[in-house]
Amino acid sequence: MEYLDLANQKAAKLNAMEEAKAYFDNAMELLDTLSETEENRQRRISLLVNQVEVFMLLLKISEYYDLLTRYEPMAIELGDQALLGAFYSRVGHSEFHLGRFDQAIKMFTKAAELCEAAANAEDAGFAYTWLEWSHLYRGDFERVLAVKEDLLRTMEKRFNLRWYVRGLCAASRGYMCLGRSDEAVEEGQKALSVAEEYSDNSTICFAAFNLSIAYTSKGHLAPAIEYGELMFQKASTPADKAWAQRALGWSLCRAGETNRGIELLTAALPIFQARRWMPGVIPTTCTLGEGYWLAGELDKARQTLEDGLEIAERCGARYYAGFAHRVLGEIALNTNPAQAAPHFEKSMAVLQEINAENELALAYAGYGRLHKQKGQTAQAQEHLTKALEIFERLGTLIEPDKVREELTGLPKEG
Repeated sequence: MEYLDLANQKAAKLNAMEEAKAYFDNAMELLDTLSETEENRQRRISLLVNQVEVFMLLLKISEYYDLLTRYEPMAIELGDQALLGAFYSRVGHSEFHLGRFDQAIKMFTKAAELCEAAANAEDAGFAYTWLEWSHLYRGDFERVLAVKEDLLRTMEKRFNLRWYVRGLCAASRGYMCLGRSDEAVEEGQKALSVAEEYSDNSTICFAAFNLSIAYTSKGHLAPAIEYGELMFQKASTPADKAWAQRALGWSLCRAGETNRGIELLTAALPIFQARRWMPGVIPTTCTLGEGYWLAGELDKARQTLEDGLEIAERCGARYYAGFAHRVLGEIALNTNPAQAAPHFEKSMAVLQEINAENELALAYAGYGRLHKQKGQTAQAQEHLTKALEIFERLGTLIEPDKVREELTGLPKEG
């Protein structure tokens, strides 16, 4: 049993996740043949808790969640608060990946409290890392940044490379969604530097994934593509490869290489869908819809974005609901202008609520173009000017020039 446990840990540390899972399966089968002593029950729960990265990077969260559900009574009966806190943090992690963000937040909060009370700093750090991600997908970006401070506090007591890097990446994404792209890049670079210091390819891949997304959002597409390509060099697990396809696909679409970008996004999406991996399904569906729109494939774009919007609203992923409404508004500008206004208005309402400024500026710009199309010059100028002011303040690239051109093309009043 000890050999299988150590072999599992060694393989996981080397990112040999298929091998790690095989050792885990063998260990669980061996435990089934042993007497149900308290020591063996503790071994089983500890072994299960330690598999979270293995199952995540193999994209087998549903299988992991089933195991956690099966053994939850055993974890409770053991009465080990430090271990129970770690166990509940893994339950929250599964709920997050299944798109149950509100449930995940409650579970991570409970797990962190148990771990803190039992002086289990490492697993408290895990809970805080994924609590950040859960708040991120709910659109509570300032809360993401606040929880990051709890993570850093626990990492000072007991450092874990993967928890630390993933937590910094969540903060980077929070800054990105707020439109604070320079801070997003700075936080992402910190994560990448630490990952490279430890020469951990999977963690390097995850940090590069988030840097690519940060640069794409800013409109700085050359480094976005560069980091996307780095991911393909470093990807060593199924999750790494799907993340690489998602990030590089989006940056290529925005860079005008829509055929290649769409090819990558359409390769990643069914991988996420088959495994009910909602933090992958939601953004990949929405960015694929945007890619189709940029490629002029409007029917595919509309259908894809309607699918993405339905899932985002069902899961409470407000940022992506606003994103989907915005691009659906852009599509309607060309196909059915009467439907454009409701989409832009819903997008602006959601994005204002969560303070997603860069995305909000894109919605203002689209709404301004709609008014321009209708000959409503004053309203067009108002919303285009709002968009330009935000883009210039945030330092967004590409979009300000587009908006200035729209403003220059407005008819002179009087």
